[in-house]
Amino acid sequence: MRTLEHRAVAAGVDDSDAGRLAMRWAAREALSRTEALLLVRAVPVPLEELTRVHLPSEQPVMRHGSAQQELAALATECRRMFPELLVRTRVQMGHPASVLREETDQMGMVVLGPPPLSRTRRVLLGSTAGELVRNAHVPVVVVRGPEADRPIRRVVVGVDGSPTSGQAITFAHDLACRHSATLTALMADAARAPDALPPNRGWRYESDSVEANQRLLAECVAGVEQRNPDVEMHQEVSLEPPTEALLQAAEKADLLVIGSRGRHIVRATTLGSTSHALVHYAECAVAVVR
Repeated sequence: MRTLEHRAVAAGVDDSDAGRLAMRWAAREALSRTEALLLVRAVPVPLEELTRVHLPSEQPVMRHGSAQQELAALATECRRMFPELLVRTRVQMGHPASVLREETDQMGMVVLGPPPLSRTRRVLLGSTAGELVRNAHVPVVVVRGPEADRPIRRVVVGVDGSPTSGQAITFAHDLACRHSATLTALMADAARAPDALPPNRGWRYESDSVEANQRLLAECVAGVEQRNPDVEMHQEVSLEPPTEALLQAAEKADLLVIGSRGRHIVRATTLGSTSHALVHYAECAVAVVR
């Protein structure tokens, strides 16, 4: 795996519709980068799905062999759809999140299908996507729905002025350039007072907040605009909370790009992570960049 180029794309797959969706999205992205695609199949051992405790057994060996056959069939299917693409495979025993993190830490990105819909399963097992968003060293893309098979034409990137937001802007701009997509940079006013009545001191009119955010947004995207002015880029400021604003934007986007950590750490800790909410509930593919 370490011989693959740093910009190569990995996909966590299995023999499911979600796994195939991730494979196809990752294949198109790898082609846009003229890089290889690595298909990774994790094989949890019995009880490890719940406890992550490994117990010796002959069953994991059988499951590993079955997974190899399954992955070989997926790779053949992928090569048939994308004959010009170099496709490699890797089967590894272990919890999916741990396997994908270890196998892809030198890759350009890792692509996954949608998280499980069952809330009970999420509580018991945790979401592979959620764990990778927290711990992966590379951008994580979570795709969902039939729209993920369409060409990428509309990209939205969330901007808040943080370092990871800057990395998200660069990632989104480069991807929009490769796919000839439009790019919308969206800044939401996370600091706006949520109360009906403003505090006595330090309160700003909404117009002041919008103007300040417009200036900050323009500063944040100035570098990428100058580097490649051919990308059609729009700037938008919303007075909605970040999660709501980005979920609304995702309804009309093909890809939503966000940083893994924003400026408002206390808010994220007390009210829940914006990135995790978007990964689970956005209607389009979501890329979390660090």
